[in-house]
Amino acid sequence: MESINRRLSISEMAQIHDISRQTLIYYDKIGLFEPAFVDEETGYRYYSTLQIPLLREICFLKSIGMPLDAIRTHNKQNNLLSSIELLEAQDKKITKQIETLQKQQQLIEQRVTVYRKANDYENDDLKPHLQEFPERYLLYYPWQDGVYTRQELHLTLMKIWNLSEGAGYLPSRHWGALIFKSALESGDPFQKAGGCCVLSKPFTLPVFDKKAQMVTLPAGEYVCLPKFGMPYDETHLFRLMSWIKKNNYEVCGDIYDECLLDAIFYGGREELDFCEIQVPVKKK
Repeated sequence: MESINRRLSISEMAQIHDISRQTLIYYDKIGLFEPAFVDEETGYRYYSTLQIPLLREICFLKSIGMPLDAIRTHNKQNNLLSSIELLEAQDKKITKQIETLQKQQQLIEQRVTVYRKANDYENDDLKPHLQEFPERYLLYYPWQDGVYTRQELHLTLMKIWNLSEGAGYLPSRHWGALIFKSALESGDPFQKAGGCCVLSKPFTLPVFDKKAQMVTLPAGEYVCLPKFGMPYDETHLFRLMSWIKKNNYEVCGDIYDECLLDAIFYGGREELDFCEIQVPVKKK
């Protein structure tokens, strides 16, 4: 009767597990899975059939996303308890990845909706609506006093980009303008207004640039108005203020005007950005 502990060539072992010879050679090189026998005369390396369960486990762990270093560490202390702990830890990791992917998918769906509608919207069809937002952190940089132009807008945003990139953040997701409630109440809504971007968390600003600020937008209810228009255009802002007053709300914080789609991307008749004014409100 043939022994169950017989020798298998690299090609045979690879074929059994549906992997390449190069993969097995690499596993041998990094000390993850080494051949059991070396022929003293030829130098050929062989595996034992008794190694099949171990390689099968390695292939399984790799298929569920385990890094090779973690698998190698696991193999050194392989037992039932450590296997359970390893799989439970990977399950938690995958759950977080799924949650991240679902959030990314929602952002994609929202952006696709914006892109599809950008060419179809007429300004008269854009209506205010209420929306709940979580707490958000803005990196803000003021515009040059009295200079309200597209060039100034982009120069300010580049300053914000450089500051945030220097702190390890890339502010490419949400950006726009910040208008202060106090300035709006004074009758000069763009006093101290400036560009801003949303960050996942605040960071310490460099001491050499005293103009930049971290501003927190509180969680709560916001009245939002999509619009074709630049953030320094008063028309839509005053229209929204009128709606807020008419519907018995009052402004309770600073105003964020987010750029949803730059004019250069949607190629319509409009030469204005497609934005959304977001005003924190409460009932009177």
